[in-house]
Amino acid sequence: MPVERVNNVFCIIPARDEEEGIERALSGIISESGLQNSNFIIVNNASKDQTANIVKRMGFFCLDCHEIGYGNACLLALDWIKNSGKSPEYILFCDADGSDDPADIQKLIRVIQESGDDLVIGSRTLGKVEKGALSPIQIFGNALTCFLILIFFRRKFTDMGPLRIIRYSSILRMQMEDLTWGWNIEMHVKALQFGLAIREISVNYRKRFAGVSKISGTLSMSVRVGIKILYTFFRLILFRVYQK
Repeated sequence: MPVERVNNVFCIIPARDEEEGIERALSGIISESGLQNSNFIIVNNASKDQTANIVKRMGFFCLDCHEIGYGNACLLALDWIKNSGKSPEYILFCDADGSDDPADIQKLIRVIQESGDDLVIGSRTLGKVEKGALSPIQIFGNALTCFLILIFFRRKFTDMGPLRIIRYSSILRMQMEDLTWGWNIEMHVKALQFGLAIREISVNYRKRFAGVSKISGTLSMSVRVGIKILYTFFRLILFRVYQK
């Protein structure tokens, strides 16, 4: 079946030290996502290897973000979109390590277009996860975060997955701030606080093509990330209550 071409979606892909696998990952995304090279913004997040050179050689637009942090990279890309005068309808976020199944990108685009939702999140829990792709601490962290959302918002979710698509107007309204690992939970909580329409759909998840995860690669890093996610969650909850 031919891949349907899409022009109203910009895909932001933060990448840090992914030289071993990023060419394979981007090649798969291009062949199956329906997006043209010009729809991608690859953000070189302070890489110390050849990630940026590989991205540019492949013909992708590459921004250099000198401050480490997933949120830093995403905010830089959003600022570039705003300052360039471009106005996509949707913003897609995808990882650079090959763990996201590129076939799921068209699925997310189709669902948000047909449903009219503001945010569609790819749930790895609902889909097929390759053995070893998610560490036990990642599984626990996702379950804990989803439990907290259920307690505070009375909404059931199954994952805080990185593969997600959101209306450009909605993410501008959120005024995202987090500079590091609290980005996804900030987006989720603010979407709930603003009363936006959120939907989960099943996506597949694979082992990264090469290298070690920046989040779950070590126990100490996993603990730091977990603390930051919980801090972000409760800061947003308490700040919203204080504002009221």
